[in-house]
Amino acid sequence: MSRTVKNKIIVLEINEVPNRVIDSYIQDNPSSYWASVVKRSARFIAATPDTIQLHPKISWQTFHRAVPDQEHGYVEYNQTEAEGKEHYPPVWELISDAGKEIGVGASIGSYPVPEKTDNVSFYLTDPFAPTFETVPNYLSSFQRLNNMAVQRSGRNVRRGGFGLAEVSSLLFNLPRLGISVSTIAKTVKQLIAERRNSVRIVRRRNIQALLTFDVVFQQVKKTKPDFSTIFANHVAANMHRYWAAKYEDDYEVNRMPQEWRDTYSGEIDAAMDEADYMMGKLDKFVKANPEFTVLVIASMGQEGIEHEPTHNQLIIGDFDAFMHSLGFESLEYEKRTGMEPEYVVEFKNEDGLQKFEQICAGMDINGQRPIVKPINDKQCAFLVFQNNIDISSISVGNKTVSLAEAGLAIDKIQDMSGSTAQHIPGGCCFVFNGHSDLSAHTDLDSEHNLVSVTSSVLSALDIDPAPYMQTPIQAVVDALQGKTTASPGSEAPISTPAPMTANQPAREAAPIS
Repeated sequence: MSRTVKNKIIVLEINEVPNRVIDSYIQDNPSSYWASVVKRSARFIAATPDTIQLHPKISWQTFHRAVPDQEHGYVEYNQTEAEGKEHYPPVWELISDAGKEIGVGASIGSYPVPEKTDNVSFYLTDPFAPTFETVPNYLSSFQRLNNMAVQRSGRNVRRGGFGLAEVSSLLFNLPRLGISVSTIAKTVKQLIAERRNSVRIVRRRNIQALLTFDVVFQQVKKTKPDFSTIFANHVAANMHRYWAAKYEDDYEVNRMPQEWRDTYSGEIDAAMDEADYMMGKLDKFVKANPEFTVLVIASMGQEGIEHEPTHNQLIIGDFDAFMHSLGFESLEYEKRTGMEPEYVVEFKNEDGLQKFEQICAGMDINGQRPIVKPINDKQCAFLVFQNNIDISSISVGNKTVSLAEAGLAIDKIQDMSGSTAQHIPGGCCFVFNGHSDLSAHTDLDSEHNLVSVTSSVLSALDIDPAPYMQTPIQAVVDALQGKTTASPGSEAPISTPAPMTANQPAREAAPIS
C-alpha cells in the first residue's frame, strides 16, 4: 500500500559501513533491531563516483551535493569555498528552498550554519567545525565539547582536555539536550570498565556516537522536519582499526599477533551494538509516526588491506612550535580543524603558503618530507605522518632541529593498529518505515551511483531534481514513498574511484574524552 500522509525522511549517515558488516552482525545477533529492520528494508549498494580520493571528507560532500568530487571541488574538512559551491548546493539547502523544514545533525560538510534559517528546525555542524554556532543556540554547549573531543583524540583516545566552563555549560543544558538515561548509564559503565581494563578506553568513541545521536534525535522528535540527517562515525573508526581481528581470515597473511586479534575481536560488534540502539530508537519512532521513512546510507564502504602492527606514529604535539621552527610568526598563520595525522593551516596571504611549500620541500623527516596538499591560495592540508619511527631530530633546510623544538612527538599507539581496513567505493544503503515490508525493492546485485540516491531523496519529497543531477533510482524513490511493489527504474553508470595511496592515510577520529 502507499501512504497518504505527508512524506518525511530521516537520513542516518552511518559512515563507511558495508553490507558485509551488517549481514555478519545480523547472523550473530538474529534478535537485534538490525535484524528486524533490515529484514523488511529495501536494500541497495551505493557507490561513490569520486576519483580524487576515497575519503569521507569528500564522499559525503558528493552525496550531499549530488555531483562527483571533480565537480563540487570540496576536498578538505571545513572547506567553505570551492569551484562548485554556487552551482551545487547541499541537498538540505535545496529542500529548504522548496519551502520544507530541514534539520542537520553533524553531517560532514555542514559547516557553517546557513545565514538563512527560516526553514531550519535544527542545525548541528560537523564534529570538525572550527566554531560552535548551532540552531537552536543551546546545542552549542554540546557542539563545543564534541568538537574539542575530536581534536584532542584523533588517533589515540585521550582523557581530559576540557575546562570547567565547557563542562558546566553542558550540564546546565543537559535536560534540553535529550541525552537518554540509557546513554548516561552506558557512559558511567564505560568509565568504570576502562578503569578496570585500560584496553577498553578505545570504546569511548562509541559513547560519543551515542551522545551525538541522542542530541540530534531529540531535535528530530521535537521539531519533526521534512528532511533531517544524523551522522554516526564510530563503526568506521573501529573497522579501520580492528578489521583484522573480526575478519582475520580475509588476509593471505594476517600480520597482527593472535593475542591482539583475541583482544580486539569484539570491537566492531561493540560499535554495531551501539548502532543497534540507534536502529531501535528510529524503528520505534517511525512506527509511531507513519509519515517518516528512514534512509540508512554510507557514502562508501571498507574492506581489509595489507597491514602491519603499528607501535607508534609521528604527530605534531605543539602546532605553534612546529610552525615557529619553520620560521613563521604566530600572526602569519592560523591552525584549522583537521583529522590527525593530517593538519590544516591557513596563511595570512598567498606568500605564506608559497613559503610553507618551499620550506617543506627542503625538510628531511627520517628521509621523507611533509606531504602538502593546497586547498586554495592561502590554505593547505599537510602530513608529517610516519609509523614505527625512531628519530630524535629532523632537518629544516641546513639546520638540525630536535623533535621537541620542532613541536613533533612520537606517539605510542595504544592498540597497536594502523589501518587493517581501508575505503572502497560501495557502502550500505537501505530504506525502512514503520508499517511496510519494502524488501521487494531490494537490489544487491549492482552498485548504484551514490549521487543518484541524492536525486532520489528529492524526488521522494516531490521536489524536482536539479538539471545537473543524475536520474533518480526508481526503486529507491518508491521505497522512500512507502510503496511496497517494485517498478522499473534506471540510474547512471558508476565510475571507478581511485584507491587511497599509502601517503593518504584515513583515520576516523571522534572519541569522547
